[in-house]
Amino acid sequence: MKPSKRSHVPAFQVMSITDEIARRRLAGHDVVSLCAGEPSARPVPGTLKPAGYTGPLGTTPLREAIAGHYRAWYGVDVDPGTVAVTTGSSGAFQLVFLAAFDPGDRVALASPGYPAYRNILAALGVQVVEIPTGVETRYQPTPALLDAAVAEHGELAGLIIASPANPTGTMLGRAELAALADWCRARGTRLISDEIYHGITFPQPGDPDPRGVSAVELDPEAIVINSFSKYWGMTGWRLGWAILPPALVAPFEALASNFALSPPAPAQELAMNAFTPRRTPSATPSSKASRAPGR
Repeated sequence: MKPSKRSHVPAFQVMSITDEIARRRLAGHDVVSLCAGEPSARPVPGTLKPAGYTGPLGTTPLREAIAGHYRAWYGVDVDPGTVAVTTGSSGAFQLVFLAAFDPGDRVALASPGYPAYRNILAALGVQVVEIPTGVETRYQPTPALLDAAVAEHGELAGLIIASPANPTGTMLGRAELAALADWCRARGTRLISDEIYHGITFPQPGDPDPRGVSAVELDPEAIVINSFSKYWGMTGWRLGWAILPPALVAPFEALASNFALSPPAPAQELAMNAFTPRRTPSATPSSKASRAPGR
């Protein structure tokens, strides 16, 4: 699957240079940055801590920490180069939709569901295909429902799933999610998995996936979106992330560098504390998987 046509925009080169400066400083080099419009004046001591721009996809330490989170929780190896830190999960959805879909593409989602998916897609000129669901499917899409949607509307460019779902709270088990991933793979449909409520679950004793199953365990081309807002209670800090297939990393980065320059630096520094053992104890994964490396 190729990036969308409208994602073929030049990166904002200032942010590319900023990212390179961060890498050199991380390697121990003393670098004086003159590339970005950052004032040299510093806050009065005891008030605000200086915080400059980071790279468009976030700091290297935080991207590595997020990759480590997937190893600890799900037993899956994620290349930090495919991790994109964003201005909240909302920022991730906007950039993912821009990078993945062209105007007129059809993208399916379950109804009832989170209304912002539909509204963002519609604002970008993407055709929303709502999949009516009910208690019989636990308010989640199924391959049969997707087949019916294709028969009525035509082929789908994407499918958005959420587990636990908002507002129903239902979750997709491993077999159910695998069936959807297989359906998308066979059809060339992008699978986008909203996993921001992972960890806020009520598993039964002996549940092999107590926090939920991540789509990256099942499909290396799946896009996963998550946030620090829910499990870690960091609403208002506006920090989320996306796990991207390698082919989408460069287009996503180019868009991010133009739209937001970088995710908020103070929130990224604070978020590093989210991945301490006390806050995210490791789970024994039910399976092992690997993620194809990106750049």
